[in-house]
Amino acid sequence: MMGQKLKPLEEILEYLNGKRRIVLIGCGGCATVFHTGGEEDVEKMAETLSREGKEILAKIKLPLYVYACYLPMSSRYLRKHLDSIRECDAILVMACGDGLQVIREYLEEKQGIFKPIYPAVDSMGFFGGGPTRYTEECQGCGECILAYTAGICPLTRCPKGLLNGPCGGVRLDGKCEVNPERDCVWIQIYRRLEKLGELDKLSKIMGPKDWDKMKRPRELEVERIKIKL
Repeated sequence: MMGQKLKPLEEILEYLNGKRRIVLIGCGGCATVFHTGGEEDVEKMAETLSREGKEILAKIKLPLYVYACYLPMSSRYLRKHLDSIRECDAILVMACGDGLQVIREYLEEKQGIFKPIYPAVDSMGFFGGGPTRYTEECQGCGECILAYTAGICPLTRCPKGLLNGPCGGVRLDGKCEVNPERDCVWIQIYRRLEKLGELDKLSKIMGPKDWDKMKRPRELEVERIKIKL
C-alpha cells in the first residue's frame, strides 16, 4: 500500500488561497487505511474547509476498495459529479500522488476539464503490515533480490541501502548504526537464512544496483481484466 499522511491544514489553505468553490475527492484504497481520504475523512475535510469560508460543491467519496488510481472503477464516481467539477475553482484530492495524477489526466484527456488540482496528502512509499502499525517494505526498484536475502529487503530496510552485508558500524548487540532501536537488517537476513539452511546464499556478491530500472516515468502494459458486475 502507499503510505501517506495528511498535510497540515495551513499548507492546504495556502494551496486554496483565492479559491472558494472546492470539489473534494477521496480514495477507498490506501487513503482509507491511513485515514487520509476515506469517506469519513472527506466529510471532516469538508466541515473544516466550510469553517474556513470555502463552498464545497461536491464530496466525491470512493467506497472501500475503489481506488482513485484505478480508473475503470473511480471514473464511474467522477462522472456523476462532472457538473460540479466544471463549476469549481479547485479540486482537492485526498489520495496519493498517483491517484491525483490519474484523476487529473482523466479529467483533462477524457472530459476536457482543466482545473487547478491540489494534494491533501503526502505520499511516503510502499508500506505493509497492519492493522495499525505499518512499515515501508519496498521501494519498487524494478530489480527484486528477495530470493537471495531471505525475503527481507536490504535496499529498503538498511538506511545505507547496502547489498552485500552489514557496514562496519553495526553494533555489538546487532543493532543498526543509524537507528540503535532497530536490528541491523543484515543480521536479520543472516538469522533467517540460517534457519532455512541457506547461508550459502551470502556468498553471492551482489553487483551494483541497476538504477536504470528506476528511470521515471516507468510504464507497464497489461491485458485488460474483465470485471463482473
